[in-house]
Amino acid sequence: MPKLMQTYFVDVNYSQNHAHMLHKHPDVLEILYIDSGEGRYIVGKREYAVSAGDVVICNAGMIHGEAPFQKHEIQTYCCALSQVMIPGLPENCLMDSRYKPVLAMGNAAGHMGCLMRTMHELFTENMYKKDVCQHLAQAVYLLVKERLEQYKDSGREVEDQKKEFLVRQITDYIDRHYTEPLTLKELSDRFYISPSSISHIYKRETGVSPMQYVIHRRIGEAQTLLMDTHIPIHMIEERLGFGSSCHFSAMFKKYVGISPKEFRSHFK
Repeated sequence: MPKLMQTYFVDVNYSQNHAHMLHKHPDVLEILYIDSGEGRYIVGKREYAVSAGDVVICNAGMIHGEAPFQKHEIQTYCCALSQVMIPGLPENCLMDSRYKPVLAMGNAAGHMGCLMRTMHELFTENMYKKDVCQHLAQAVYLLVKERLEQYKDSGREVEDQKKEFLVRQITDYIDRHYTEPLTLKELSDRFYISPSSISHIYKRETGVSPMQYVIHRRIGEAQTLLMDTHIPIHMIEERLGFGSSCHFSAMFKKYVGISPKEFRSHFK
């Protein structure tokens, strides 16, 4: 059975001020429970919309963390497990990485929250209660596994896999072309789906529209260039496809909170 290595708790106040940046753990599986609120979470190369009652499965070695450019208002509990052995999967992996790692716990959400809260409180309170925490961690693990089986048996898995594949294709395409003048119609034509449908599916799955994701990628790259290079700001805006300095400055300030010039001065 899995071995509990650590537990974590992040309340709403901390989450609002300290987004958990992208990171990975090479040798443990993390089970993250959304206790309250809603937001977006990154696993692998794409963002997922998450809300209270959801579990996020972060396999060993998989990059994950809170999505940038948003107000974080989620409260989470997390347990890190080792010695997870699933036939056909690498060690410390609970599911195939090709599939959606966000699982709605449904009627089991209340039990999941109770287990997570109790496990974390006991784990941090007293070293002598670690054996109890180990049993609670096994209960969490089995509850998530059971929910995964229910999900597969419901028949929704095939349809959700199609949506997951489509969203990943769209995300990969945007990641390669975000500096170009992309439009929703171009994405629609490329993936043979109407503009309204592609926008609806992408936003429902990720929490942002395709064109919002384009802006996020441009702003993220602009931050990197402002911090790590001496490239003039007007050249950065041209390189990233903003079109004008006014548009670039307005978008940057909207998502980061300060102007590009102020951002560069802060880090230099």
